[in-house]
Order: sequence, then structure tokens, then C-alpha cells
Amino acid sequence: MIYSIDKLIKLYGTGTNLPSLAQWQSLVDGKLDTPLTVVNFFKLRTVADRQLIGESMSGNEAFAKYAETSVPKVSEVGGHFVLRGAVEADFIGDNLQHWDIIAIGQYPRRENFLQLLTDKDYHTAFKYRQAAVEKQNVYFVNAM
Repeated sequence: MIYSIDKLIKLYGTGTNLPSLAQWQSLVDGKLDTPLTVVNFFKLRTVADRQLIGESMSGNEAFAKYAETSVPKVSEVGGHFVLRGAVEADFIGDNLQHWDIIAIGQYPRRENFLQLLTDKDYHTAFKYRQAAVEKQNVYFVNAM
């Protein structure tokens, strides 16, 4: 299947807490048949962005609602989580950014991750992630 940057941007957009055009390009330009590890760092809002979801809830509640769909969808497309959990404490480094949740997902092929992003149910749930998250950093990592 051919994945279009235009389609991904139409589905998700670009900007704050979303990939830039160059980052979307990097995702789509990667070799579709190579493994992909996605490392996510999340800082949650105290109160979820009601404008995005149309209801009042905490950032934790909104993220949990996103996870209700996203976790099984990752498995459905062939991926799995190596780690999902709340950050306990910082250990090494100066001026460390505090994150609430870290999640590491692995996909047998980059194409599996793209299948996740283009899944209708995942896309519908993604608004809860956006409503929950104050800040996030997401990295693609090649296993060593």
C-alpha cells in the first residue's frame, strides 16, 4: 500500500504535539518492510482539553480512554508494547524534563505503524490523546 503524506496530514494535521511536514515525510520515506520501535514520552494535562473531546475529564482519564482503543489496535496491526508505564522518578542528568508516562511500541515493519495511523477507530480515539497531552516527544529508534 502507498501511504500519502497528504492523507496523514488531513487525518491528523501538523503543529503542536503533532508531526511537522518533515517528520511526516520521514515516516513515509522510511523503508516499509523494516522493523520500527516508537518511543513515546507524555506529559499529561491536569484537565483534558474539552474543545477536542466535547466532555469534561482529567488528562489521565482522557489518556486512559485513548489507551482503551490504541493498545488493542497496536496488537491488531501486528505491534506490541515493550513498556507502558508511569514515570516513577528521574535518576541521571541535569534539568530533566518530567514525563508522566513512557510507552515503547515495536512493530515488525514500519508499514504496521502506518496501518495503525490509518485505522479509523485509532484515528477516532486519537483525539483523546491530543486532549490529554500537554507535551509529548516521540522518537523512532532502530534497534541495535
